[in-house]
Amino acid sequence: MQNIDQVFLYMKDEIERQAKNEEKAILDEVKALEDEAYESMRAEAKRDADLKLKQEEEEMSSNASAEISESHIERTKKLIEKRDEYVKAIFEKAHEELVAFTKSADYASFMESKIKKVADDFKDSHSIMYVSAKDLAMKADLVKAFGQDIDVEASDDITIGGFIIENKESSLVVDETLDFALNNQKEWFNKNSGLIIR
Repeated sequence: MQNIDQVFLYMKDEIERQAKNEEKAILDEVKALEDEAYESMRAEAKRDADLKLKQEEEEMSSNASAEISESHIERTKKLIEKRDEYVKAIFEKAHEELVAFTKSADYASFMESKIKKVADDFKDSHSIMYVSAKDLAMKADLVKAFGQDIDVEASDDITIGGFIIENKESSLVVDETLDFALNNQKEWFNKNSGLIIR
């Protein structure tokens, strides 16, 4: 039976591996764009110098600076678009794998195990468990895993799977949704992927 920690470790390793590959591809592309821009600007600067040899140095410097700035802006824009495409593809794949997991035989055991781990925090309290609409079919098993009566309701906020348990009286909330876990991975990825464009 697949352990959720192994699933997330696999997700993390896969995301890191893909991120490294994408980072190398972006860095190679950046280098190629820089080389191309440098050669293009060099050729253009030489042509300008030949044609405008007698123009003032300040005017030449001003024109060159404007061209470099425009080229840099365009290159940065292309890199940001490319990075966003890579990140979107990575997380669409992760989303698909999580949805596939919720359809597997291991998913019910995962849910029951996670519920048992947090149930003690909600003993003798009137709490509500929120799940995705498709998981309402497991309601009896979820209540049994919780170990005491609990209202189980569908939440439109849970699109992949997992659960949220909320105690309205104490304001204690436990979010064990796969949606939340995936969003946390996005935040981690954005901070640690090395795909920041400057």
